[in-house]
Amino acid sequence: MSDPAVKSQQKFILKAMPLFFVGMTLRPLTTSVGPVLPEIRAEFGLSATAASLLSTLPILMFGFGAMLVPRLLTKVTPNKAVSFALIALAIGGTFRLVPSIVVLYLGTIIIGLGVAVGNVVPSIITRRDFPKNIGGVMGMIAGAISISASIAALITYPLTDAFGSWRGPLELWAILPLIAWAVWRTYRHQETVDATLTTPRDMRSLFRNKLAWALVFYFGFQSMNYHSMNAWLPSILRDSGMDPTVAGNQLALLVLLGFPAGLFVPPLAARFKSQVMLCLIFVAVFAVGLVGIYLFATTGWWPNGTWLWVSLLGIGLGSSFPLALTLVLLRSDSHETARDLGSFMQGGGYIISALGPLTLGLLKDLTHTWVASFIALAVALVVQLISGMVISRPGVISGATKP
Repeated sequence: MSDPAVKSQQKFILKAMPLFFVGMTLRPLTTSVGPVLPEIRAEFGLSATAASLLSTLPILMFGFGAMLVPRLLTKVTPNKAVSFALIALAIGGTFRLVPSIVVLYLGTIIIGLGVAVGNVVPSIITRRDFPKNIGGVMGMIAGAISISASIAALITYPLTDAFGSWRGPLELWAILPLIAWAVWRTYRHQETVDATLTTPRDMRSLFRNKLAWALVFYFGFQSMNYHSMNAWLPSILRDSGMDPTVAGNQLALLVLLGFPAGLFVPPLAARFKSQVMLCLIFVAVFAVGLVGIYLFATTGWWPNGTWLWVSLLGIGLGSSFPLALTLVLLRSDSHETARDLGSFMQGGGYIISALGPLTLGLLKDLTHTWVASFIALAVALVVQLISGMVISRPGVISGATKP
């Protein structure tokens, strides 16, 4: 690579780096709960179903909040919306530590709304500021989401031992958005203007669009499997006799593998008109991992191979998420359509995915085993495959009404 090309690449990375820091804040406040969920349940006396709300409420807020993003962006600019999201994450993360079950759930709701804005708006900023490098920037954001989520899953339980309470490490994750906010305040892009998106929303056309609905179902059911694993994998492994720290490490491995996937999948997907083969591969890899974990959890088969099955889960899940985010930009015909389609996909998709952790907790309470929960995950994977095959084919979605 020539010196001018190297300098251009370095300049591009430097400009996009604040978006990377924003991505770093979007999962630790949720992935840090799974490793210490048994401790939280014990302190508050929560059933599995009640405890699953700590994972379900944020996801519901991801969905409801995403639906409000288009309206929010008619009032404030995208850059300011990101600032509001980061402050909300810090406030919600701190509220969650108050020794009250009501405030615990309230803080969880605020976190979910902050993440909802952070999930949608950076994609819009990417399309606005980096139209020729969409895959690269989305790879940076998706990679940041994955690596921060895995770090939180990896060290939260050991930090709980060090602090003597689950509240200490969760407070550390509440400080991270404040650091990202300080970095985000420096973000500027000389070639574009940070302005409100005043073009009228036309969500009705998306409601009538089969491709848009296919994207909702693809995103929703891949997210259902991700958040179900994020919430319950440590508990599944601990119930099978695994050490709590090792179980947390397995969750960290699952999430960490989303980092390389997040870096490589968006630019790879952007190279092709059809992403069908990518969709098929990601679903197949997750399916093999799911079967392996099921056999271990139900029969204790090959305990030393758990890392392999978790790795396959991580590759399958970690690749499907950035593919969905990239499909929003590849299928949109304008900034406004990307705004509305991203809101539509994440709004409906996260509401669907919220059923995952709640359903797994309910099935565990009813059956006292994890068998029925694995069947539910398999059904979700089939729906993900079918809808993914539809949206991965070439096509363009027109959403927003032109002024």
